[in-house]
Amino acid sequence: MLSHPELGRLAVAHLDCDAFYASVEKRDRPELRDLPVIVGGGVRGVVTTCCYIARIFGVRSAMPMFKARRLCPGAVIMKPDFAKYRVESRRIMAKLRALTPLVQPLSLDEAWLDLSGTERLHGAVPAAILARLQAEIEAEIGITVSVGLAPNKFLAKIASDLDKPRALR
Repeated sequence: MLSHPELGRLAVAHLDCDAFYASVEKRDRPELRDLPVIVGGGVRGVVTTCCYIARIFGVRSAMPMFKARRLCPGAVIMKPDFAKYRVESRRIMAKLRALTPLVQPLSLDEAWLDLSGTERLHGAVPAAILARLQAEIEAEIGITVSVGLAPNKFLAKIASDLDKPRALR
């Protein structure tokens, strides 16, 4: 965890699952762990998400599938299983709501949290609470998340995008 003089006073967080759909697929199929995985629609569709290995080849979300296949010909391409992703999203969001009622989901795999005033309840500053949450999600759900902590939602979102995966900034 990074150290910062204001770290103990920051309470607005943005949590973003790392390559959520691809991470869930890799968790469920361990043989894919070291392979580039792209989740998306057929030949004329788009990339919904891809793992970090596929990103090394230049594949990105919302990219046309024909371009992704060209950039990463060895990728394992999977159709999205939104029912499965919704189940995992509900598990993660329940963990967030256990920390604070002030959770604002943005999508299946990301949300803002306001942890103001929760230090006494949880016995730690928000940064420590979020570090524990990160570890808990990885241990219990089997995927990694990145977290940004800041004085406002805009900066928290930017912070969560830095140093992915497993970022805590």
